[in-house]
Amino acid sequence: MIMLFFFLFAPKQALAASQNGLMLWFNQLLPTLLPFTVLSYVILRSNLFAKMSAGQTKEFAICPITPPEWCVIFCGFLFGFPIGSKLTGDLYQQKYLSREKAELLFLFTNNLSPVFVTSVFCNQLCRRPTIITYLLLYGIPLGYGIFRILNQNLRQKKRSAVDGTSSSFPSSGEQKNAASRFDLNMQIIDAGIINGFETLIKICGYVMLFSLAAEIIQGFILPETIKTLLIGLTEVTNGMSALSQYTGSNELRYLLAMLFLSWGGISGLFQTASIVSHTDLSMKKYLATRLLLVLVTILTAGLLLCFGID
Repeated sequence: MIMLFFFLFAPKQALAASQNGLMLWFNQLLPTLLPFTVLSYVILRSNLFAKMSAGQTKEFAICPITPPEWCVIFCGFLFGFPIGSKLTGDLYQQKYLSREKAELLFLFTNNLSPVFVTSVFCNQLCRRPTIITYLLLYGIPLGYGIFRILNQNLRQKKRSAVDGTSSSFPSSGEQKNAASRFDLNMQIIDAGIINGFETLIKICGYVMLFSLAAEIIQGFILPETIKTLLIGLTEVTNGMSALSQYTGSNELRYLLAMLFLSWGGISGLFQTASIVSHTDLSMKKYLATRLLLVLVTILTAGLLLCFGID
């Protein structure tokens, strides 16, 4: 209803906000995420992980993190949001991950990409992020996740030793249709492209909606700090843009930047829920863990600022 009134009484601003959201998606998200969404679909449908599962029980004793888990961790942190949630959901749906493991990976691999973080720091805050910034944004969730997943896998290994069952990850075991390799691969690639566009079009819709929401907040008569905080908590890109014009202290600008980037915006929360809507992964646990990691990140950043480290 608020957006309807916004379009009726401020059509120019509403149109500009929609265009900004669309251009953000077109210029940043589409070219960076589409190739990987297609690639991940092709890898999943080609049964690559099933082939890698051969001999996994022996390897499990050396490295208790399986190839699908490493794939989600590596790609989730490197390629950025929402690849972590999408890949986790796809691997879980294809039965390469148990629900317990998928839900754990889902909690900590859904972060903004290092490329995006570097870009907004340089363009909006006119400074390059330090190694401390990267450690806060990625080291905290990675440390939390690795500790949890190692503990979970080792407990599973102990249970398997007692029960006499295998602790390797499950294989889909699907039988392929009788078709030539070329025809089959082309079908997978075609389906991957369609799947990639479908995923990114959903993301585009949420980016545009929350760009509108951020523009509405921009028109509120509020103290500068409160307005900037609300925009950043709603949509991270608009929040970082608002932060570039913020007149507060450098220390507060840095803390707000870390808050926006570690949280990812309510827009990111809705996008994540949409991406995993075909699974039964818990958004309540995701939200609780995200809030915990944000709190730890901000408290650690504030403590380091007290010692002059940022």
